Amino acid sequence: MHIRSIEPTPSPNTMKLNLSEAHDGASTTYSEKNKDQAPSFIQAILAVEGIKAVYHVGDFLAVDRFPKADWKVVLPEIRALFGEASDQNQEASVQEGFGEVRVQVQMFKGIPMQVKVTDDEREVRRALPDRFVQAIGHAEQEGDNVVLERKWDDQAPRYGELEHVADEVTAELEAAYSETRLDSLVKLAQGEKEAAEAFAARFKEVTREMLQDPDWRNRYASLEQMDPKEKDLPVLELALQDDKASIRRLATMYLGMIETESVLPLLEKALNDPSVTVRRTAGDCMSDIGSEKGIPAMIASLQDSSKIVRWRAAMFLYEVGTDEAIPALQAAEDDPEFEVALQVKMALERIQGGEEAKGSVWKQMTEARNK
Repeated sequence: MHIRSIEPTPSPNTMKLNLSEAHDGASTTYSEKNKDQAPSFIQAILAVEGIKAVYHVGDFLAVDRFPKADWKVVLPEIRALFGEASDQNQEASVQEGFGEVRVQVQMFKGIPMQVKVTDDEREVRRALPDRFVQAIGHAEQEGDNVVLERKWDDQAPRYGELEHVADEVTAELEAAYSETRLDSLVKLAQGEKEAAEAFAARFKEVTREMLQDPDWRNRYASLEQMDPKEKDLPVLELALQDDKASIRRLATMYLGMIETESVLPLLEKALNDPSVTVRRTAGDCMSDIGSEKGIPAMIASLQDSSKIVRWRAAMFLYEVGTDEAIPALQAAEDDPEFEVALQVKMALERIQGGEEAKGSVWKQMTEARNK
């Protein structure tokens, strides 16, 4: 068995390895916890310094690294395991990482309890104010067990320092869950019919006037209850001009949920936002929509000051790019960041090789799992 090719994925910490032989069993993720159950070649990959986990399905692997491991070192070592030449003189190095932060919120009956953000090396937690604790106490009924029933809900990834992200998410939750909303959730937990009906109709029509409230927390709380549709584009355009990055990020995320080409002009605006997180979110949304009409904007993003935005642009052009992108990709081949340069070269190789765009790698992986 050998590696036919290596492809990027939507995460800079994951690479897809296409193999020459298919695996007939169920899809499985292997890590330190269950490595003894893995095939010998996957055990060997897990033994490579910097590798966190390996997902195996069909004829490919998705290899996860720890954020500070260097693909420039890790990939040659993995190739060597499959009998390919490796530079034995390559010294291990530590890099800054792409600043991707995993966010989780602990919930009990729809009420947030605490925030946890991690980057696989460190973890930061934030407790929510006392009114959340009191709400959970009122929501707990006879026979309930908060310790057993609470659960961690994954949120969209963020980018930046752990402490800053934890504070930002905590502030957003405080804004989104007013006393009135917490009271409704308590009543819902207590089985009140009126509260249940109100919960069913929890989404509301968000107006431009709501986004002109002088308190950003009220603006955020209103926007957080939107069920975004194409008709909401004028309101989302206003939200993209808000002075609070949390509101601009949420508006950008909503544009991706609408998933029509009508949102592209607003996503192009978001790609020029002062906040790196907003720009990266806009790039993710461009990829979700997967329209060739987004190519010019993503070509421009190859010159972004942030490596995670440049990386996302190169990833998009790998997924969707046409001959139109070749000059810009050639100009970006020598990007100082290894991950960015790698995505650029992969995009060029696909386009110049005449291969059709395949769309998101996650989409490919999902399709393989469902076969």
